Amino acid sequence: MTAAVSVLLPGSPSTGCYLWRATTQPVSGRGPALALPLAMLVVVLADRLWADKIAVRRQVRGWASVGLTALTAVVWTGLVVQGRSGCATSPAVIGAVVCGVLAATVCAHWATRGVPVDELLPERPEKSSDQPLNQSELRATFVQLCDFVTPGPPRRSVAAVLTAAASALLLLSTLLPWRELVDPVALGPAGAEAGLLRSQLWELPYALTWAVLVAVLAAGTLALSVTDLPLVRRTAATATGALTVVGTLHSLVQLPPRLPDGVGYQPGIGAWLALLLGVLLLVLGLLPLRQLAAVAAAAVLGLVGGLLVPQAAAAAYEPEVAAGSPHRLLNLNGGQLEDPMGMRVAIGTSDPLDSIAGNLDGTPGEWLLGRTGSEGSTVFAYADGVALPQVALSHGSTPPALLGVADHRMLLLAGGAGNRPWAVLAVPLNLVSADISLSHRDPDGRYYVTPGVEVLASGTGPALTHRNADRSVVIWGGTSTWEIPAAELRPGMKLDDFLVNPGPGAPGNSVSTGPDGTVAWRTSQTGLALHRPGSGVAQLAGVAPAGCPLSRDAASSSLTVEAFAVDVRGNLWLGGSAPTAVVTPDGVLRPLPSRVAGVDSIEARPDGSVVLGVSPGGGDQVLVVPDAAASAASYPAAGEPSARCDRRKPAGGSTSYRMSVVSPVPLVDPPVDVEGQAGKAVPGTGSQLALDAGGRLVRMRVPNAAHVWAPDGQGGVWWTVAGRAKPSYQLAVHLKSGKATVLRDPLPTAPDQRGESAAAAGDLLVNAIGGGQYNFYGPTVKRLQVNGKLRALAQLPSGAIAMVLGERLIQVEPDGRETVLLGGSSTGWPVSAAGVPAAERTTDGTWFTGPDGRPWVYDGTHLTRVDGPGRVTVIAGPADGVPQAADDVTPIGTSLYFALGHDTVRLEPIR
Repeated sequence: MTAAVSVLLPGSPSTGCYLWRATTQPVSGRGPALALPLAMLVVVLADRLWADKIAVRRQVRGWASVGLTALTAVVWTGLVVQGRSGCATSPAVIGAVVCGVLAATVCAHWATRGVPVDELLPERPEKSSDQPLNQSELRATFVQLCDFVTPGPPRRSVAAVLTAAASALLLLSTLLPWRELVDPVALGPAGAEAGLLRSQLWELPYALTWAVLVAVLAAGTLALSVTDLPLVRRTAATATGALTVVGTLHSLVQLPPRLPDGVGYQPGIGAWLALLLGVLLLVLGLLPLRQLAAVAAAAVLGLVGGLLVPQAAAAAYEPEVAAGSPHRLLNLNGGQLEDPMGMRVAIGTSDPLDSIAGNLDGTPGEWLLGRTGSEGSTVFAYADGVALPQVALSHGSTPPALLGVADHRMLLLAGGAGNRPWAVLAVPLNLVSADISLSHRDPDGRYYVTPGVEVLASGTGPALTHRNADRSVVIWGGTSTWEIPAAELRPGMKLDDFLVNPGPGAPGNSVSTGPDGTVAWRTSQTGLALHRPGSGVAQLAGVAPAGCPLSRDAASSSLTVEAFAVDVRGNLWLGGSAPTAVVTPDGVLRPLPSRVAGVDSIEARPDGSVVLGVSPGGGDQVLVVPDAAASAASYPAAGEPSARCDRRKPAGGSTSYRMSVVSPVPLVDPPVDVEGQAGKAVPGTGSQLALDAGGRLVRMRVPNAAHVWAPDGQGGVWWTVAGRAKPSYQLAVHLKSGKATVLRDPLPTAPDQRGESAAAAGDLLVNAIGGGQYNFYGPTVKRLQVNGKLRALAQLPSGAIAMVLGERLIQVEPDGRETVLLGGSSTGWPVSAAGVPAAERTTDGTWFTGPDGRPWVYDGTHLTRVDGPGRVTVIAGPADGVPQAADDVTPIGTSLYFALGHDTVRLEPIR
């Protein structure tokens, strides 16, 4: 015992060895490694203490053997499972191993040797007395002999004991690591937190049935080992051993090979222990050959059972023949992937397709970018359902987007959240880890990244990205959109060479291009346009009335397009809250036969497949339609649109307009403070088109303290604000040509009251302040009460206001008189519909005061004017130059300015 303790010296802190991977302190020689020698000292002292008590000593040795065996198994398992291979020479490790060997030796000795008993009678007994013993002496001698010869339970055979022990340990082996990750990528101490290193048999999805079968057979063998039926025990041992050996070997064969950098899986201690115990059970069952038939039958059953258990690695992906039926490529289970080997990879980005990519040169390959920490991710090679880590990334709070892999480098977009910087980086796959947080710059102003990482391009956010079917990468999110071919993603590239602008609204928005020249782009928040070679631009989304179901004409369907992509044959795939659909080159909308909805992202790949990122019930899935491009034309077409929804024949207008895209409009601060006095206000995030003092078109920042604001139709801007002197009284500021006019509301408002909406016309302003109350600012300031749920306002130059209350358009005079102009049905016809009673028309759209002083509405397609109760005039439509699906419209004089993404489109009437 002294020799064993002498080697337990504290290890050098500079070795960096850890006895337990979960800790962060160097091995000190104290702790679990001292448990074995201390336990052995206690056992030896107890054995000597009861040396003269044979029965007690037998119990001490029996329980001590069990305890020392369990303690040795725990310590050794901890060393093998949690320790590092480089710590083999640590004094604490050596001491634990030596003490374990001594403990195992003592336990084996006590198990095979009984407690020595001193002879009660000498070999040559003394001559007995002729005098007979009296009754008291006989009773005392009998009691003394009973203490030494008290019979214990009958000892079982060695084979039965070994069978029971092997079965019990086999049950224990299912709780030990069965799969370990060979990880030269150095996930570091965070690896244990990420749950990527080891998995037990019960944690492997493919082995759950096998684990249950092994546990049941092992438990049955353990129960049968205590019976007096050797044939039954041997048969059970043989069956359990055969299943364990064949199943374990079959699983080990299926382990994926290591990658070139050494990453891969290896068997854990549980697998090797199960294999050893299975062999032992086979030997114990096959030693007596008298029941050869039963043994052979059990072996055959075990062999067949082992071959029929699920494989360790999933079979290669084989799509079904049914056209349009997507197949699950990844099941993230709420953002976390669990592959067949038990690997767990958290997909941390909101878009599943930002974390899965292929090889940019078109060769087979799949790569994942999974979160392994709050500010760290790891790139994984993904094949046959197995994910193996490659490079650990430190990126800060903003996760990167993986673009793909080319020339043994992964290309990704780092940063880009809000107004933060972003960069396209090329990270070699042979790096252990890389810092791509873009949080530092060198003296030359370049971003600091890990040496070996190349910065291909950079900018200022926001920045988003996706891949096209022609192997190009699109980056957008500011005021520009770049489309970069995969072959051009190399050092020295210039972003200005890859600017794209297929039409109004495209700059700063998502663009998808197919190899045949088909281009689709988002024009606004709801608009989507498509251009095919040899044809004009077609508007596909954002123009249909609300509530229109999917029909064969995409523009006549109420589509909320969250994602879109053009495939290799020019089919346009649309995804969102509605069922996923495809617009084929013949212009027909065809829903997927499987009715997949809730699609967040779509990617069309060069091989003709389409990948869908879906979030059903909060759990992310990545689905793939392998034959998408080839089979899209065979999908059944949607039905014909109803007359109310049909946008294929737009109404003709009475006025023609000339459309032009305005040069970039500068963003300026107002020349007055929030109360209209000379000074500088704190600008907010809101802005409004207006004319400055020189008559130049600008986008005026609205002060942050402003409650509401509205254009006056003449290039000026109104806003309301609580006065600093009297916060309960509201001020209305009219800024026009660089000069401000201030009007004060004589009536107080609630202390926390902020305006709901406002509308203006020249020197008149109406402001909804809540509770059905409205403030009128003009030559006099007064308040009016109007009941109804307000949806829109339009101030008329006559002093009246046009109000959209519910589904009706009402004109309210300054004295409170109300006149219903149109509307009433919540599911009625659009305002621009001809030959429909006024009561059946809806009031959906953007209402404003037109250049002629009457209420106008823009419904995403037409400009319509209301001339009086039930009298409607269509001013202009798409054929007359009206943009479609614009986000907003601002009248200035006789011109109308539409917001299409980051573009401003001006409509001027042709006289």
